[in-house]
Amino acid sequence: MVVRSRPRANARCGREPAPMPGPSPFGASSGYSIEPITTNEGLCGVEEDWHRLSETAGSPNVFTTFDWFRAWNQHFAGKDHGGRRQPQVLVLKRDGAVAGISPLIHRRASRFGLVVRKVEFLESPADYNDFVLGEDAAGQIEAVVNFLAQTQDEWDLVDLRDLRETGNAIALIERALSSTSLEYRILPEARCPYLAIDADWFGMVRKLSRRNRETIRRKQRRLESLSTGGLRVRFIENPGAEPGLLDSLIALESQKRIGGRPVPPLFARYPEVFRRIFDTLGPRRWICLAVMERGDRLLAWQVTFRCGKKLWLYSTAYDRSFSRFSLGALLVPAVLDYGFSHGYQEYDFLRGEEPYKMTWSTGCHETFRLLAWSPRWTSRMRAFLCVDLKAAVYRLVGRRS
Repeated sequence: MVVRSRPRANARCGREPAPMPGPSPFGASSGYSIEPITTNEGLCGVEEDWHRLSETAGSPNVFTTFDWFRAWNQHFAGKDHGGRRQPQVLVLKRDGAVAGISPLIHRRASRFGLVVRKVEFLESPADYNDFVLGEDAAGQIEAVVNFLAQTQDEWDLVDLRDLRETGNAIALIERALSSTSLEYRILPEARCPYLAIDADWFGMVRKLSRRNRETIRRKQRRLESLSTGGLRVRFIENPGAEPGLLDSLIALESQKRIGGRPVPPLFARYPEVFRRIFDTLGPRRWICLAVMERGDRLLAWQVTFRCGKKLWLYSTAYDRSFSRFSLGALLVPAVLDYGFSHGYQEYDFLRGEEPYKMTWSTGCHETFRLLAWSPRWTSRMRAFLCVDLKAAVYRLVGRRS
């Protein structure tokens, strides 16, 4: 049975603007100072502290690690020939020590002929975004929000997508925003099904409906006919150390289909980025690949991220000439057994509510979109163009197509 989270309101809008805060050091009201890093070179100075914070976070997130940010930031910076984007990484310090990281960028975008200065999360294929915080989440979120409020002349719109709800993060953000002059909306964005890992594969199957159990057994019986050819599943915990692996993943990825239609490639589109990610995040134990092979032939793979006690299913592909065996789906039992034997507590399918995910899920995590703008009429107008007018145009085009 799929347990669905209770739906939230469509939007939460800010109250009437509060008086502007008086001049004070950035973040001083919460005991933190903030030093923004706005150059690619400046990122190197916080590498070790960023690693430390990511690895000790209460809710670790591979998409906000230093290596993920650096790899994608270098890629997009290399394509930014007009100087329209730059890092806006906010380093929170207390008593001189780095206590938190807010991995943002500042980007100029064009909307309906007007330039809009936006503060955003990194434009990478990430399912969850977060601030990288220490133990004092409330104080650090307040410091980040105060910084944005005090620097509102430098941007037109804050647009933070795929904000992960990690318990009370959204409430803390809303509370901090409500004490500033900023106007804002917090909108539901996506649902990410997950499965609690509280038993091995056979224990989990017993909890399913009779129909689903029979479907799985039928697929497994088909798979047994391949076993005579040396079928095996193995786990690669440091993918950068296996030569040619990424090229093999890309070859299978080109066969991906959803509803009979080709799926836009991810690894093939950004091979050098993922090569760097494998080389850096692999040794730090953030990545694990499950591969199904028959002899020397790769039949299916699953890229999984290891975030604390959780496994995140990021991407998967299989050889379509073996499609009747449901190879991609049958990698899940191996990964769940791997997770159970290694002490993981959750298997997160990430964004999307595809039927196979909902069959297994025991709940859904939610992500949100935070929009904030200043009371200035220019900022309000640009927020209207980027959010309301853009959405109206998309709806109109959708009706006509």
